[in-house]
Amino acid sequence: MDDADNDQFFCDVCNINLYNEASIQQHISGRKHLDLVRAKEERLRVESKCGIYVRGFPPNLGSKALIEYFAKFGTVVWSHYGDSFLLLDYSHPAAARDAMKRKHYLHGRSVIVKYRELKPSRDAFKEQVELISDNLLDQIKNMSDLEHQFSTLAYILQGEGMEFLVYDKICQDLYGTLIHSFPRCQIFPFGSTVTGLGFKSSDIDVYIAGIRHGDNNVPLLYKIRTILRHSQLFTNAIVIANAKIPILKCVHIQSGMNCDINIRNMLGVCNSNLINYYLNLDMKIRRIMLFIKYWAKTHKLTGQNHLFTNYSLSLMLIFFLQLAPYNVPSVFSLQDFRSKNMQDGWNGGFSKKNFYNKHLKGVSLVGLLSEFFKFYSEFDYGVYVIVPYLGVPIKKSDFKDPKLLYDSVFFIYKRYIEIEGNLPLKVDASICVQDPFEHSRNTTPIVSDSTLNIFVNLCCLGRKLCEEGETGLLYRLVNETPPNVMMELLTNSNFVQFSIPMSLNTKYLKKKLEEKVSNDTIEKMWFKSVNEFLLIVLKDFLNIEVRDITEESTNSKAKKAEGQNDVHDKEESLYSYRCAAKLNFWQNRKAILKNINKAEASSVVEREVEVTKQLMALYKDINLRDNIVEFEISLVSKYDPPQMLISVTKITSYKKTFKVFSHCLASNFTSWFETYEKELNS
Repeated sequence: MDDADNDQFFCDVCNINLYNEASIQQHISGRKHLDLVRAKEERLRVESKCGIYVRGFPPNLGSKALIEYFAKFGTVVWSHYGDSFLLLDYSHPAAARDAMKRKHYLHGRSVIVKYRELKPSRDAFKEQVELISDNLLDQIKNMSDLEHQFSTLAYILQGEGMEFLVYDKICQDLYGTLIHSFPRCQIFPFGSTVTGLGFKSSDIDVYIAGIRHGDNNVPLLYKIRTILRHSQLFTNAIVIANAKIPILKCVHIQSGMNCDINIRNMLGVCNSNLINYYLNLDMKIRRIMLFIKYWAKTHKLTGQNHLFTNYSLSLMLIFFLQLAPYNVPSVFSLQDFRSKNMQDGWNGGFSKKNFYNKHLKGVSLVGLLSEFFKFYSEFDYGVYVIVPYLGVPIKKSDFKDPKLLYDSVFFIYKRYIEIEGNLPLKVDASICVQDPFEHSRNTTPIVSDSTLNIFVNLCCLGRKLCEEGETGLLYRLVNETPPNVMMELLTNSNFVQFSIPMSLNTKYLKKKLEEKVSNDTIEKMWFKSVNEFLLIVLKDFLNIEVRDITEESTNSKAKKAEGQNDVHDKEESLYSYRCAAKLNFWQNRKAILKNINKAEASSVVEREVEVTKQLMALYKDINLRDNIVEFEISLVSKYDPPQMLISVTKITSYKKTFKVFSHCLASNFTSWFETYEKELNS
């Protein structure tokens, strides 16, 4: 940073002028500046031949030993250890030259060392999502016949359904590649490959039997990786060793299809066969499940990061059908001594019993879909576990006290949790969908409260749309969103608005009240709780000056409420604040949070306050007179379903400070408040 004159500073990294101390502080702590500084330093090291690229080292050689070996040639200033490679930068080119001119043997293997090269600059790739283009969806927009809509959508999603030929070819090539090294190997595809629920060019999941020896599968996966890399049939083979179930990922060269391989157990195969059994009981089940998978994907309910999986949604449909009036068989009723298939202590076997139900046979597609939406819009997720194993809901409290579970039904589960180190079913989650075979596994362990709320609200809308008629129903279900589900921020350069839906679990509020109170009373307490937490965030987390201006807008609030007789039709402006900040306490929090001792700061408030204290220590020598941002924030309560609408309006701002702040607040507040409520409920 150069001093251009007495009143102006210039950042030669970002090539911009800065005009006061506030702007300097704001700029140098910003992500863009820090990223450019790091990128510039890296480019200089690579261009000056300070960096090396290493591969071919033994897979059991850890990063520490590898880096220590290459540190003998000079001071290491940066390193990155990948699955099968190492990137390393020295402080001086002479060290890299010394490493380059030598031959390296580690544990008897020749190691390849090259100079590092920078990747060509390009825009970051966005995650590709399998969504149908608008012109294809238009095909079902005006269709009146729902059967025709389902069949057309299935064709759009799956094409001619010839992918099974590709899957079969991949399994044949995999078997042919491994049979010489593993004569007893057997290839079992699972997932959408088996269930027939895959979209065009879905990946293939494979379990390989006849290979595993003992509990440590990782060395065998590395051996398979080596075999595949030397074949002419597979490429890009990498081992994901740290996953809960270690897998090997590769690409089938001829088809270009991704393949995930595991050798631990065949429960995935058992699960897929079970789902396929249920899907084949009636064609309506298969059609609805395929649609629900796509519906959930378009509404961003499935995927990683606190979302559902396609597998868990399949189990939820099966569970709904196990209840009256459809009464499809429970998994327990399908299991007997003749069908036993033990995998790591769990019985993954079942008998494919014939089944007929007049209600299932007679119900229409729209009727079945509407009932599914109704069931899950009303289900009590805070109290019950979804248990496809038995086909009935079981209270979460019963799993917390296993003595309440029947020995004749859950004897395998009880025996499992008695073993030291084995964990029980995780019922203290927003939603618990028990795996039908592996009874200690919640298939939805990290689905967040906000995701569950969105799912419930979408089910409410789905039921409503089904009742309105069949014409273009699937199109409307995919494209329409409840008004209370804000998939994206309502935002412009001077304004940001986001909503916080009321959680389905508000035990912490009910503890403060008498047993029998109205929902209105609980909702009012919840709105108050949101406001109290927002003030904690503004004052204690972000060190923002806050002035209450609620009374100044009393008249406008009264006018807005005129004519609203039904509490569920209204929205009410509750709180307003005028805010100002001199220093940036909202960026770079995550980097500091990683170093916080969670044993000493166990709650979200304690952790975030500690982050703020450390930021204040960094800023202790900075004394600014000017505010870098001023804004107003207002909270409006909305009903049916209850939610708090939070609006942030810019008053003044230095450059893009307001934009950065408001988006940080909107993206972090929801997760902070969700964690805060969970802690209060526990």
